[in-house]
Amino acid sequence: MFRKIFPSAGGQPRTLIGALAASAAIVLGAFNGMAAAQETHRFAIANDLSGPSSYHGKTFAAGFNTYLHEVNDAGGVNGKKVELLQENAARDVQKELGFLRKFAQQDNALAAMMVTTDGLFAAKPLMESIKLPLMGVGVPELASNPPTPWVFNIFASYQDTVFAAIDYVFNTIGDKDPKIGVVYPDVQFGLEALRATELRMQKYGKPVAAKVVMNLRETDATTQMLTLKQAGVKYVIVQLAGAHIAAILRDAAKVGLDVTVFGTTQTMDREPDLILSQPGGQNLAKNFIGVGPWAKWNETSVPGIIAMRAAVKKYEKIEDAKLGDVMYSNFVQGYVNAMVLVEALRKAGPNPTGEKLRDAMNQLRNFDTKGITPPISFGPDRRKGFSAVKLYRINTERKVYEPIGGWVTVN
Repeated sequence: MFRKIFPSAGGQPRTLIGALAASAAIVLGAFNGMAAAQETHRFAIANDLSGPSSYHGKTFAAGFNTYLHEVNDAGGVNGKKVELLQENAARDVQKELGFLRKFAQQDNALAAMMVTTDGLFAAKPLMESIKLPLMGVGVPELASNPPTPWVFNIFASYQDTVFAAIDYVFNTIGDKDPKIGVVYPDVQFGLEALRATELRMQKYGKPVAAKVVMNLRETDATTQMLTLKQAGVKYVIVQLAGAHIAAILRDAAKVGLDVTVFGTTQTMDREPDLILSQPGGQNLAKNFIGVGPWAKWNETSVPGIIAMRAAVKKYEKIEDAKLGDVMYSNFVQGYVNAMVLVEALRKAGPNPTGEKLRDAMNQLRNFDTKGITPPISFGPDRRKGFSAVKLYRINTERKVYEPIGGWVTVN
């Protein structure tokens, strides 16, 4: 079962039972690796299925399996079904690395995924011996730049979202001398945003006004907001998750800090009800701009989103009103990741291996996700599929994120 673990605006837990997230991926752990490999094509993920932020990995896998369900209903790839194996690494880097070896040596997987940014960095030098294409739920720039043969970013990176936010301040808002700060956790995931903020401010010849650490387990941001206020910050880049954004907006208002908060990819991992449920939430929402590399489930003008919604309604047997309970967080990311891997699998021939799949990914040019993302391209020296993002505001009536405009390419 797939249990949605965060509270609704009313404070009561919302629970969703979904066939997709409890898919055959979990059952696959009981299969004999060699036998399954003869009958199926297999991808694998060292997931987080038990921690307080396990919704990232669970929704990613649910989206991935939705697309595989569509592929398998249409006959699979080269006459074989395609499956996803999940192992619970619980955000433990050493467990993630151990499962990567297992995927290659025992499970006959053709590609692997993992959740943590720290894990991606630790795995990068090992992939020449593991010989599987590797992708992450996290999308740090340093995973794909400088490029290495086995590690891919399907999506625009956290760095790209930071660059786009700062460009928006200078070029769209038109503030030529802004006081911009950054709030981040002191781990690789957070340090990516710190580096990106420093780099982009250097482009404009301006200093970073404040650099403030907020750890992943913190739920109160009062101290951080007082620091930003003392520094005169008017805009802040936040590389955290949705629960932290709600706390930051709440506590900024509490200390009298008038600031526009730009949240990177994972800050929109929850629906806006976390923000809207705060005291004065309708006003807090006006101070938030999210930046992300994939379209949201509610963008019904996007053909790929329309197809995805139809698949979820078909397999989950739910109505439009409940789609947000399935397609939130990293669901869309997982769906697109599956699209890319299946396309590479088709190009890899009837007897694919990890190396053949990697070479097939290198051949992808302008792969069309029907608007869910910009076209995706890879090559031997290009390990990031695209570098464009969208900026989002909160529609307080509909309680969804809505794009401010179209795709913005980061240079």
